[in-house]
Amino acid sequence: MATPMDNSMVKSDHDKNDEFGQESGRVGRVEFHILGYFRRVSETIQEGFENDEHRDGFLQNVFNETEGQEVKLCQNQTISRILEELLPLGSSAQLLAFFKGLATDLETVMYDRFGAHVLQATLMLSLGFLARAESPDAFAALILTLSERILGQVESVVVDTYASHVMGTLLQVLGGVQVADKVTRSKLSRDQQKRELVKETKVVLQDIPTRHQEELMSYRSALTKSKQIEEYVSSPTACSVLAVLVLVFQQKDQEQCQKVCRKIAKKCGLLTGGPTESALQLPEVVKNSVSSGLMETLVDAVGEDLFRELLESSFHGNLLTLAKTPVANFILQHLIARAAKLNQVDQIMSELSLGFRDILAVKHTGVLLHLAEACVLCPAHQESFVRCLLESLDCYEPEERQLKSIIVVAALESHETLFATDEQEPPAENLKIQLHGSLLLQNLLKFQNKRVVVNGFMALSGGELKVIACQPAGSHLLEEFMANERIKDKKKETLLNTVKEHLFTICCNKYGSRVIESTFKTSSIKIKTIIAEELSKRETQLHSDRFGTFVHRTCQLSQYKHRRHAWTSSVTKDEKKRKLFADVIGDKSENPTGSSVSGTKKKKKHHKES
Repeated sequence: MATPMDNSMVKSDHDKNDEFGQESGRVGRVEFHILGYFRRVSETIQEGFENDEHRDGFLQNVFNETEGQEVKLCQNQTISRILEELLPLGSSAQLLAFFKGLATDLETVMYDRFGAHVLQATLMLSLGFLARAESPDAFAALILTLSERILGQVESVVVDTYASHVMGTLLQVLGGVQVADKVTRSKLSRDQQKRELVKETKVVLQDIPTRHQEELMSYRSALTKSKQIEEYVSSPTACSVLAVLVLVFQQKDQEQCQKVCRKIAKKCGLLTGGPTESALQLPEVVKNSVSSGLMETLVDAVGEDLFRELLESSFHGNLLTLAKTPVANFILQHLIARAAKLNQVDQIMSELSLGFRDILAVKHTGVLLHLAEACVLCPAHQESFVRCLLESLDCYEPEERQLKSIIVVAALESHETLFATDEQEPPAENLKIQLHGSLLLQNLLKFQNKRVVVNGFMALSGGELKVIACQPAGSHLLEEFMANERIKDKKKETLLNTVKEHLFTICCNKYGSRVIESTFKTSSIKIKTIIAEELSKRETQLHSDRFGTFVHRTCQLSQYKHRRHAWTSSVTKDEKKRKLFADVIGDKSENPTGSSVSGTKKKKKHHKES
């Protein structure tokens, strides 16, 4: 167990000041033995504890040593990181005592490069104790103390590199919400985090104290009514704070959320009064790499009426320009996703449908991917999307070119580029599956009429299927095809027979082995038998391969080869379990979007591939 620091630490105020860098002028500097102590603390935490008694005694000792020196300790780079490891392990009483220590000099802590991180961690942990009703009044009082301090200097805090993050965390705590890390942290910061990242914004405390609600409203007024708001939207620190404010209100108060969104949109020049005013050029905020993140959050949060206003005022007639602009195309992707949820895809689709070729030319394929996902939700546009996509890749007419649709879309290259003449085909080994190309085809497989895509799969050679299966993006594409319940088993059997001579090679590949395993688990007994029959010919070699051994185990090849009846009985039981589970979860596989599409059940046979 870590023990308290020795008597050499019990020094006069002058000595303590010198230890912590006050005399030397170096903020955060500590004596070597203090630094060594906290390094041993970190090592002990990493090693773990023998039992709860050992853990509790250790934590009490360490928190005792921090008492009265919280501000100074958190200014040291190494110790601040160790404190971030330590604080989540503490009890409510220990965290409360530590928070009180920080509260003796909040201004120093929140403006400090390392202290700000410790204060943020303390705030989020305090929210957790509030949610569990552990010392709620004491924590609420400390949070309000910090809030009042920041509220008095909002304009300087919101543009400060470190204090702005504290302010963003405070807004989350006041609203009882934890915002996704992708909004509050940079990619570099997220990559360096040891803890599990918060992937989705979530409510932590449903019933927030009245005083906290009042403080939150005060921040809303201070930020949205500030004369500096035009500057805020181009400030990387302030943009993050405004995005947090929007997301907190989105979770807790939709009416206030729409007011905040409208206010920001007006100040950014997104609500200018009509399409004629915006037709000349894109608003600056959608082209700015700093403000674009805030714009994406705004688009995701707006309600139906405000979304329609934004579309008409700033984006109508400019959607293709958005799609071709380096930064703005990401905002367009959010616009498309939001439009699909609000069933307002018509205008977007009509504007962009004529520009697919231009979008592909600048390689902004994420726009097309989001359009495909929107069409899954809005089936009326599916046929138009497929036609526009194939036309932009010179693969729609003459009709026989559609048989090359899988290769063309997967590679995101035009037919003219891949095939110099209709008679000459590139070697299968040269086929490169792009991530967005694979994802586009996976979405097309969710369309109601997937005749073109299925026929494209049927036209692939065994060599082409092998190359697709052995690439990261391609493997997922084949998995999607083989798992699709609205494609007849006859088509899947044909595909499997085409690639049968390459099955062993595929199984010995990192990505291909996963395809075969997935196919075996989700397929009919007949398809399982085709796979097992072919692989059993080289069962020993497969078993000794690094990746093939997993397929060998999944397909139960030893049993298939030596005890065929037992193998059949086993896979039959697995098949019955799979079908039973499918019946329990309902008919969701018939409509991948999860939404109700009129007439889907009645037309089930019509949409199913022949």
